[in-house]
Amino acid sequence: MSQNKEAVKRKVLAEATRLGILLNPEALSMLVENYDEKMIHTVLGKLVEEIREEGIVVSKKDVERVIGGAMKMGVSLGVHNQILAKDVEERIEVLKSYEARQASDDLEARRKYFADRYSKISSILRSRVDMVPYYPLRKACSLPDRSEGKTIVMVYEKRENYLVVEDIDFTTKIWIPKDCDKDLREKIGRLLPDSVVGVSFYVSNSRLFCRSLIFPDVPIKRFKPAEEDVSVILTSDIHYGSQKFSEKAFIRMIRWLRGEGLTEKEKEASSRVKYIIIAGDLVDGVGVYPQQEKELKVRSIEEQYVGLSNLLSQVPEYIKIIVIPGNHDATLRAIPQPPIFNEYLEKLNNSGNLISLSNPCMVSLHGVKFLVYHGTSMEDIATFAKNASYDRPENAMEIMLQLRHLAPVYGSRTPLLAQGQDDLVIDEVPDVFHTGHVHVFRNGVYREIRLINSGTWQERTRYQEQLGILPTPNIAAVLMLKNGMVSQIRFA
Repeated sequence: MSQNKEAVKRKVLAEATRLGILLNPEALSMLVENYDEKMIHTVLGKLVEEIREEGIVVSKKDVERVIGGAMKMGVSLGVHNQILAKDVEERIEVLKSYEARQASDDLEARRKYFADRYSKISSILRSRVDMVPYYPLRKACSLPDRSEGKTIVMVYEKRENYLVVEDIDFTTKIWIPKDCDKDLREKIGRLLPDSVVGVSFYVSNSRLFCRSLIFPDVPIKRFKPAEEDVSVILTSDIHYGSQKFSEKAFIRMIRWLRGEGLTEKEKEASSRVKYIIIAGDLVDGVGVYPQQEKELKVRSIEEQYVGLSNLLSQVPEYIKIIVIPGNHDATLRAIPQPPIFNEYLEKLNNSGNLISLSNPCMVSLHGVKFLVYHGTSMEDIATFAKNASYDRPENAMEIMLQLRHLAPVYGSRTPLLAQGQDDLVIDEVPDVFHTGHVHVFRNGVYREIRLINSGTWQERTRYQEQLGILPTPNIAAVLMLKNGMVSQIRFA
């Protein structure tokens, strides 16, 4: 082994920790002695599958069985079995997708919308053991001095020393103590207008003071792997029709999917791809922003979809393509956006292997749940929350999960369909959270949920220069459904 053993040991332990398994000393020693960087993820992934039934600590015997089993199949460490996605039957289940609803300015419909948001997130919070004793806001305000308790509020306004909050039938202020701890300050920094949170309070001089904030947050759960060893390409923001569209790089990705001009190792990775998910902004659109026509190469939105269709039709037919709209696509602007209008979808889907869903949507691939959202509200989150910015979209994604809502802020940059029920509450916890919009490729993990903001295929525009945004174009994320591993491939 050419690498320093201590460095190898740290790598193995870090990956084992990420996967949620424990290695006894003998098992760790054996993995270090047989370390192969190309294969270690596969070996550990196989161990994860086995310990689900046999226990939580991996022994030397477990490692020997996994390695020995691979060798009996004619596979040595560092050499993968050839899995062809075209031979795997597709398993797609659409869990959530929203159709168009008629928009109006009806105040009663808007009231029901926010009441629905409060009800759904309040229900999540009330199920927590740390929300006892609970008091409705009006009752909390009538408690005597020195009383303590918990309440659930929607944030109306955030000030330096207090929050203006409300529930279904009452509004008041909750004061922030001058000597509050760091955790409370950090949570207040992440708090967004119109979000619903729990508040631990105490009463002093007939006023409510905040002791801590309780975010609805997502629970920690282990990634649920698929049985089939296939992969998903996660991408977004193609912007076909723009003068800045990176057509050569996009064609290189298609050639990679077709296995053209690849090494054996590259072909092995390419052959596993069974799905592509495109999280919005397939085309650049027309009239999306002032003087856009000066930056368009294709000036008709119909021809933009036709041109993109010609490219996507070259993707191997066994690969299913799932698309949602973004703010540049041909559909309604307010979120949730219904699927791309049929008249344009027909031009896009000439190969017949495309599924068009809403923004947002939730889809299951071989049992792995994907929450797919274009991400327009990241602009609002970057405005109102600390530690969130255009170049760190994963921070904004974490805030969405912590607040259990994709776009809490109403009346700012993100157009919301605020009528009736609120479909942007994250009531079902995903395994993978996929966004786009800000044109910056980032990936991470939050409470075992894979976070991928998939960048763009558009070079830097004049508008982005004005905002100081530096895009990271021509990168595709590849997620392996078997173990949740995410890699990135640059096609520049």
